[in-house]
Amino acid sequence: MRPDLATYMRESLPCLLVGPPGCAKTARVRAAAEAAGRRLITRRASLCERVDFAGCMVPDHDAGITRALPLDLLHDLRRTTEPTLLFLDDLGQAPQDVQAACMLLFDEGELSEHVLIWGATNRPGDKAGVSALCEPLRSRFALAFAVPVAGTEDRPDGAVMLGDWAGEVEGWCDWALDHDAAPEIVAWHRSTTGRTLYQWRPHADPGVRMADYRSWHTVMRLWMAGRHDLTSIAAAIGKPAAAEFLAFASLADQLPTPDQVVMDPDGAPVPVDPAPLYLCASMMGAAMTPSTVRPMLRYLTRLPRVFGALMGRDAYRRLGARLSGTREWSEWWTANRQLFELGGES
Repeated sequence: MRPDLATYMRESLPCLLVGPPGCAKTARVRAAAEAAGRRLITRRASLCERVDFAGCMVPDHDAGITRALPLDLLHDLRRTTEPTLLFLDDLGQAPQDVQAACMLLFDEGELSEHVLIWGATNRPGDKAGVSALCEPLRSRFALAFAVPVAGTEDRPDGAVMLGDWAGEVEGWCDWALDHDAAPEIVAWHRSTTGRTLYQWRPHADPGVRMADYRSWHTVMRLWMAGRHDLTSIAAAIGKPAAAEFLAFASLADQLPTPDQVVMDPDGAPVPVDPAPLYLCASMMGAAMTPSTVRPMLRYLTRLPRVFGALMGRDAYRRLGARLSGTREWSEWWTANRQLFELGGES
């Protein structure tokens, strides 16, 4: 079962996410906080000082003592009545005295009862500046999950995985659809089961680019801006991944356009091979509108079932009630709910 981070947040369980750079640890926490209805405060522990979490020592001359006065953040966290998530990012890169100061935050009464603490860190083997995570700090998190990437092994004696790679690919594609990714990008990752979605590895040369979630987001922006050249795409995800992706995207030249499908849904050609079928389903799902439902659905029924399901799923994810409010879609939905379930829509 894929862990639901928002549920753990609602249950006020401190959680630590562990994984290599660029695997969307911060984005997951941000999404979970929004779903759980918590105000999010993020601090990069690697950029913090001990006083940020333990208070600043200020002499009280009248009393003849020194007091530890909280900085503004700590003062807020002690007094807030708003459900709040304090997210300590880059914990493993923080100096040991900062990590020790973070431990204070978990002490009873140190922060408002409305504040929950989560953290994230890379691993020493990632060569991301992590030497070690202080064991007493690590143990203060009630739960710890490792973010899966391509090739990750779920060992019986290893970390608990935050799902599996297949779920990661599906989740990223859904996120990309919600952020207006070009159909070529979504179809590429579906057709290759995410083979180039995450290829980051430690490398001595900073000029060598490797694909990860962040760099594919950059590709989404480049593509939307009309930058479809190898140089631009390779500068984001590396030369091998860029060459493969652009070769796949060029298959669009062999497919019918959405206008052709609308004009002649019964005569527009249907691809035979899987790669162009993935691309065709994504392109038509992205192009469907409430006014073109009838011809698009006629074309959809000519696709193999799994690809028709993907096309319908994508269109519904994008249009929602605007689509379900049309008679044609309602009739098709009623007759083909099993097809939708085959494509993964609940």
